[in-house]
Amino acid sequence: MNPVEVDRKIHHYGIVCLADGRYQVGFALAGRTITLRLDGHLMHAIADNALMGTWPRPVPADRLGEIDGARTATSPLPPPPLPAGAIRAQRKVHASGRSQINGQFIKLGPRHAGKIVTVVIEDTDYRILRGEDELTVRAPQEPRADHQALRQGMDTQKDRQGSAYGKPSRKS
Repeated sequence: MNPVEVDRKIHHYGIVCLADGRYQVGFALAGRTITLRLDGHLMHAIADNALMGTWPRPVPADRLGEIDGARTATSPLPPPPLPAGAIRAQRKVHASGRSQINGQFIKLGPRHAGKIVTVVIEDTDYRILRGEDELTVRAPQEPRADHQALRQGMDTQKDRQGSAYGKPSRKS
């Protein structure tokens, strides 16, 4: 079965009317006209070319043809909007299959070598996307204690214990 799309205005309190039923899609969308996409067993709400929500499809498959204004979907499902405070960055994957963001190397595999990926930097994660496909999600690593000490100048040559001859020992 092909996905079906229909445009509807969201009423007061975030209610949408569809096929003789009323469904809650979210107060934040009240007063706006959105596209509802009925795909498989799911109903997706699309606004401003972004996926705003997904619910179980409320209309049986045999009644999809009866919906006023229904049309066959021609475009792929858009990605969800970025979370508040998220930043996007693009990186080219090295020949080794790794990419770097904020000093952290992320392995993506050699099959992605030379390709451009999008890194979505969120509060708790880095999401790596190739087009609309999510390749991986990684948590940012905490800087290691020995790296922090080097950045603060705690482990400099003059702080090391020297030999009896006034030269640094080989073990320091």
